[in-house]
Amino acid sequence: MIRQLQDAMNETLDTLYDLPEDYLQQPCGHVCARGGAARDPLVHNIFHEKQHTGQVWNIRDELRLLQGWDNAGLYPLLVDYYLSRAQLISSLFGLTDDQLDTQPPQGGWTVRQTIEHALGSESRSITALKDEYEHSTGAVSPSG
Repeated sequence: MIRQLQDAMNETLDTLYDLPEDYLQQPCGHVCARGGAARDPLVHNIFHEKQHTGQVWNIRDELRLLQGWDNAGLYPLLVDYYLSRAQLISSLFGLTDDQLDTQPPQGGWTVRQTIEHALGSESRSITALKDEYEHSTGAVSPSG
């Protein structure tokens, strides 16, 4: 599966490297361009891939196959944590308050509600972890 993804990416890159830069600004009739330029299918593919990456992580979570379940040390977990937070933050750049509060057309949470959920879940789990540590050891953690 990984090889298929690598091969497909290499094929895409070969095609893109062969296209003149100014061609990417030309109108494009492909449905993924959504009435835009030739570069817009690539933009669509990037975000499409991000959506499916989230689905894969969700499936791995449900199957308890996440990296870290195998007792990874703190530092590898912190690397993943920083990378994940950076991706989440980068998804917010350029959004206005109105866009953060707009519900998707088919329903569901707004972007702001999604972020508030993530922050709340993190806060509750880390507070519970800290409380459990303090209760089991009688010690007070350095951060609190």
